[in-house]
Parts: sequence; structure tokens; C-alpha cells
Amino acid sequence: MIDPVDDRTWYVKRDPESSPEAIIDRFGGGYRLRRFSLTESRRTPHGVFTGPELAETAWWRLRDRPRGGAAS
Repeated sequence: MIDPVDDRTWYVKRDPESSPEAIIDRFGGGYRLRRFSLTESRRTPHGVFTGPELAETAWWRLRDRPRGGAAS
């Protein structure tokens, strides 16, 4: 789910009570997706998208992707 912080920033959360996992903010002509951290320097970038909903979808695809396995 996307939880608005202000008119330029959204948190990506699993549900309303959970902690933010990612942050989406307006950036130039798009929406920047980064891993959430309280420390700005630790917010790892994951791309720029044309809308907050597309950025959220990209986040869940990134999270659901298998790790460490061989490509098939």
C-alpha cells in the first residue's frame, strides 16, 4: 500500500500498521523509488518511474524476486 506523507512523498508499506519499507518521492518529471531508512545516505535507489503506483509495483516485484538462485 502507498501511504501519503505529503504532496511529494509516499511510504510503501505492507499494511497500515507496518513500518515503511520504501519511500517514493517526486523527482524531476518522475517518481524516485528508494529503500526506506531514517538515514538519507542509506536510502538505496531503485529507479525512477512515471507514477507512484508503478514505483510501488516495482518495489513488491523487487522484494518478491528470488535471491541467490541460478537463473532459469
